[in-house]
Amino acid sequence: MMCNWKKGISLSFFRNEKNECTGADPEVLRQVREQGFQCVELSFSHDDYFERYHFADTAEEMYHYCKSLGLEIWSIHLPFSEKWDLSREDPKEVLRDFTLLLRASARAHITVAVLHPSFEPVFPEERGKRLFCAKENIKLLNEEAKKSGVILALENLPRTCLGNTSREMVDLLDATGTEFVFDTNHSLLEDNSSFLHYIIERGHCPVSLHISDYDFVDERHELPGYGKNRWRSLLDLLKKSGYQGPALYEPAMYHMSGERIALKEISQNICELLKGRIP
Repeated sequence: MMCNWKKGISLSFFRNEKNECTGADPEVLRQVREQGFQCVELSFSHDDYFERYHFADTAEEMYHYCKSLGLEIWSIHLPFSEKWDLSREDPKEVLRDFTLLLRASARAHITVAVLHPSFEPVFPEERGKRLFCAKENIKLLNEEAKKSGVILALENLPRTCLGNTSREMVDLLDATGTEFVFDTNHSLLEDNSSFLHYIIERGHCPVSLHISDYDFVDERHELPGYGKNRWRSLLDLLKKSGYQGPALYEPAMYHMSGERIALKEISQNICELLKGRIP
């Protein structure tokens, strides 16, 4: 089985010795392209977007630099934290800053904006209210995304977050009119393949992926082949569903063994995955 998807990586992978974000630094982007990656996802904190990279003001500059390298900025991951959470009440500040990022994304020719339905913890007694707020606020943000010509896509999440089951994920997608991003290391309450099959069966083929492996105990962001995912089954399901996006990796900086993951290793792993050599 062969997949001809573009090779992509989340720029959240890149940090310096001080644990500072370096993902949008020109030298990092050059190295990414040299290792054969064709597209990237911006994935930074709110402060990094607004204070470190000033993305709302420099989107065009970043786009043109990446284009000069032959690198596409495929997606942007909107910030997530207790503060930047649309499942909370009084979302004015969140909607304001997310709208600024969506408008900047349009100027950078970005296709997809990835959004977490919530932060965590979400306690059982507040889940209904958090779901209601998330649906109402995400619908508002989706209107802004459509105005900007950017696809807003919800990511399935682990643990107590909203979107941690296939049924709740479909409910959120149907209620908000958004698209779906499948994270391959987030399903903890259901079998991963069953989770994906259920969502696709109900009309929500992913528009993008976050690819990594895990142990089914918690998210690990390991490289495929180091965890328990059945990759041939997942990729076959995605191919049959008509998936058209990139093979976008979202790895941790370290293997579960503690060994540092190299960018070249990620590039080689993607090639092996797309050639069907990782079971």
